[in-house]
Amino acid sequence: MAIQHILLLVFSQVLWGANFAVIKWGLADWPPLFFAALRMLAVAALILPFVGLPERRHWRALLVLGLVLGVIHFGTIFHGIRLVDAATASILIQVQVPLAALAAALLFGDRIGWRRWCGMGLAFVGIAVLVGRPSFAGGWAGTGFMLMASISWVAANLLIKKISAEMDGWRINAWVALAAGPMMLLLSLGTETGQMTAIQSAGLAGWGSMAYQVLIVTALCYGIWYAMMRRYPVSSVMPFTLLEPIFGATTAVLLLGESWDWRMVAGALLTMSGLAIIILRRPQAVARPAGAGV
Repeated sequence: MAIQHILLLVFSQVLWGANFAVIKWGLADWPPLFFAALRMLAVAALILPFVGLPERRHWRALLVLGLVLGVIHFGTIFHGIRLVDAATASILIQVQVPLAALAAALLFGDRIGWRRWCGMGLAFVGIAVLVGRPSFAGGWAGTGFMLMASISWVAANLLIKKISAEMDGWRINAWVALAAGPMMLLLSLGTETGQMTAIQSAGLAGWGSMAYQVLIVTALCYGIWYAMMRRYPVSSVMPFTLLEPIFGATTAVLLLGESWDWRMVAGALLTMSGLAIIILRRPQAVARPAGAGV
């Protein structure tokens, strides 16, 4: 792999990792579902002029994917980040990696092997240590939202695997946002309050967080990710995702002043060790992953 591409992948993981802290900032101004809805509508408005509208035959698959990835995944992950400190959230969401390996074994007959079983065990033990800390404030609700976000991310990747032969990553991004944005907006209007107040009173952090989601995460990070996935095998690109929770936890400490204790360090090390075993042994467990999941 060329050195400039290695640096681009590392850079994208820095920005993706920082997104947990940035979302935390934004959630101080935006209701979670409304925040996610505005993000998707803005993404659709940004990319659609370049890729056009989907053909009629794609709409059923896009509506299903929009529900799973757009509504369920982003709805639960934004709620989870609202409840859980950003550093822990950036590590908890990585449960999607062992879940993806399990899904590949159950659905596609992928052989796991004892090393990856050990990796899964380490990852789950690490997550148990993280959520079992006395200082952990997210509780079962926050943990449940992050778990649901991980499950829906795996399910979305399985759906993407079926349609990726007919559309590239940019089209999937734009068309899923187009399908999911209105659904998420209706869900927000039916279950949340204060949307207009948020628009009128959101400060620099709120609007800056929104711009970061659309321009940095979607336009820049996903652009780098899709370009590298086209250029290199999944096995070469996926190991870089191990950097995301490291940068996520670090930026949460630096930007939000979140504290670390020895239990969090131990949980993070156990989780990251398990993820490394899983990804380095069989990084293609879910073919052409959609990205970092946030």
